[in-house]
Amino acid sequence: MQKFNWVISRLLLFAAGSALLMMVFLVVGNIVMRQVSSSFGGTTELVGWLTAVVVALSLAYSQLTKAHIELDLLVEHFPARLQSVLYVLVSGASFLFFSMVAWKLWEYGFSAMQRGSLSQTLRIAFYPVVYLVALGFSAFCLVLLADFLSSLKKVVTQ
Repeated sequence: MQKFNWVISRLLLFAAGSALLMMVFLVVGNIVMRQVSSSFGGTTELVGWLTAVVVALSLAYSQLTKAHIELDLLVEHFPARLQSVLYVLVSGASFLFFSMVAWKLWEYGFSAMQRGSLSQTLRIAFYPVVYLVALGFSAFCLVLLADFLSSLKKVVTQ
C-alpha cells in the first residue's frame, strides 16, 4: 500500500505543479495584457479553480512526507504508548472526516454534471474541477488509511 500511495501522490503532485504553472502563466499574461490592451475575462475564476486543484492534489504527498505542521507540545510529554494511542485516534478520525469530504465532493461533481451547472463568469462546466479536487481528497484518504493502519499495528505490538 505504501508503494501505491507513493506513486499516486507523486503523480498528483506533478499535476498540482502543472496547475500552479498554469496559474502563473495566466496571472502574468493577464498583467501583461492589462498593460497592452485589456485583460482576460474570468481570470479570477480560473485562478480560484486552479488554487483548489493545487491544494487538493498536493494533500496526499504532504501527508505522506509529513510536510505539514504538527503541534505536539503537550503530547510529547506523554508516555510512548499513550502517544501511539492518540495517534491512532487522530489518524482514524482524520480518515473518517476526509473520507466524508471526498465522498461528498464526488457526489457534488456528479450532480453538477447531471444538472449541467456552469460557472458564473465564463459559463463553462466546472464539474471536472470538482472531480479533480475529489480525486485529491481520495488520495489523501488512502494515505491517512495507511497511517491509521500502521499506527494501529504499532499500538497492538507495543
